[in-house]
Amino acid sequence: MSEAQPGRTANTERITAPRRLQDGPVPLYHQLEQDLVERINRGEFAPGVLLPTEERICEQYGVSRITVRRALDALIAQGLIVRRRGVGSFVAERRQGVRSVHLSGSLDDFLATAASLTIDVLSLGRVVPPPEVREALELADEQTETMRLELTSSLGVGPVIYSEIYFPAESGVTRADIAPGVPVIRLVERKLNVRVTHARQLIESILAGDEAGRRLGLPADTPVLRIRRVYYAAGGRPVEVAILRHHPDRYQYEIELRSRSGRF
Repeated sequence: MSEAQPGRTANTERITAPRRLQDGPVPLYHQLEQDLVERINRGEFAPGVLLPTEERICEQYGVSRITVRRALDALIAQGLIVRRRGVGSFVAERRQGVRSVHLSGSLDDFLATAASLTIDVLSLGRVVPPPEVREALELADEQTETMRLELTSSLGVGPVIYSEIYFPAESGVTRADIAPGVPVIRLVERKLNVRVTHARQLIESILAGDEAGRRLGLPADTPVLRIRRVYYAAGGRPVEVAILRHHPDRYQYEIELRSRSGRF
């Protein structure tokens, strides 16, 4: 049995009756995600508490392990839970002054912006990915290799984005395939013969670090915007993880918010 943090109580038995989700237009993983969010927000799962195991959630909600993992990945992206390898998933401690917001938009519209950037491919090769990427791609074997593409994207003023992009080695993407205006995920989609249906991204501020700072022309201790984006194919398979670091003076992120009812 997994162990909770010292002073915390494991919550593995808090679901006392099976909860059945409804087949329909709303995907099961999204229904599960929303239900867990509501339970966290109303305090049923308190900060620092160990969530039920994936097996237990599968059992009680009547869904597959893939559905549970996609729902939990969404909660991680929102900053609501943290995963500790070999232990389980815990409700995140709420940091004062930090709020997580979940937004939706058109993936096609988002990818269309790639046409305005020029790219410089720095490297492409097989690597054993870092734990963050391995978990996002749901790789069971710690030694499984992926492809890692390193590039910069620029506008007339200079480099805007330093990117590390990971995708399955069997995709067969080569340097010759990479072209300006073509998002890497479209190449991966075509090479793997899959259809990408959605992506999830986590945005946070970090220090540039030595490599990203050098590529963006910044001191290593300069704050930059870091985006981790995970792309999913139909059926829920994650097929690409992009980790992007944006130049703070050459990038802005604008979002239009709309009410479903037409009014705020």
